Amino acid sequence: MTESDLDVGIILPQYGTDVGTVRDTALEAERLGYDAVWLEDHFQSWIGEPRRTTQECWTTLSAVAEATDRVRLGTLVTSQSYRHPALLAKMAATVDHVSDGRLELGLGAGWYADEYDRFGYEFREPPAERLRRLAETVEILQGLWTSETYSHEGEHLEIDLAGAFCEPKPVQDPHPPIWIGGGGEDFTLRYTAELADGWNYGTLEPEGFAEKLDVLRAHCGDEDRYDEIRKSAELFVFVGETSEAAETKREAFRDAFLPDEPSEPREFFLAGYVETAPTGTPAAVRERLSEYAAVGIEEVMLAIPDAADGEDDSLALLADELAG
Repeated sequence: MTESDLDVGIILPQYGTDVGTVRDTALEAERLGYDAVWLEDHFQSWIGEPRRTTQECWTTLSAVAEATDRVRLGTLVTSQSYRHPALLAKMAATVDHVSDGRLELGLGAGWYADEYDRFGYEFREPPAERLRRLAETVEILQGLWTSETYSHEGEHLEIDLAGAFCEPKPVQDPHPPIWIGGGGEDFTLRYTAELADGWNYGTLEPEGFAEKLDVLRAHCGDEDRYDEIRKSAELFVFVGETSEAAETKREAFRDAFLPDEPSEPREFFLAGYVETAPTGTPAAVRERLSEYAAVGIEEVMLAIPDAADGEDDSLALLADELAG
């Protein structure tokens, strides 16, 4: 989409909307030339009131896959805790077929403890317990996708597979790209170096990403492996025809969804996204994105809160600038 090597994707508006709005936003993003569309994997909204309508990630992704033709589509990111790995392998392979080979599978260890508790999932502590299960999930996915039959004795997961298989195999060879999301330097970035095709994180300034990428490079051990991994940043963006208009959008979002004094993890998380959000005219946002590219980010996933508003032209404004 851009003159540089920076791919630009859109995080679809799945909170406080209906499925039709999510699908229409994906179609508009594709029409405007964006490279990818992404969905988060939550059962309740982590932005504002938890009971805001929340579209389930994988069933909605399947609908988006059927509706679109070109744009890549992925999960940002699926919690490894929410689905048995063999089921997830089958779901992902199916979406890869529905989309004719356009799936990007993002995986994370999970962070939203309130959601885990409410819906009956065990939120294991410390985080390393979840991350070890994440790494084992990646191994199972790769095994099922690339082997005629696959057996597995669970080490951290309470899962044993005996002659399991995934048919049909995914369209993409050897399998859909697997992204690992998270910034932990001891486990997450090490598992990314060992197992993943891509890495994603958010809430950082470009300098923060540079530091994380230095750690990832060290875990990779050699430059060839480091170069194989796609590096991405998840960013909120507020864009307007003037810098004042864009800043007004950011303040309106802050007033609507953030308390004056954040107290919950999700509120601190969101505050970090709002604080680091590229904000301004399309040219100013483009310049800010170039700073992320300069430190080694190759793809950005943009959450544009106004994208679901039929009266707002943020998607088009930014697309015109990035294509120029």
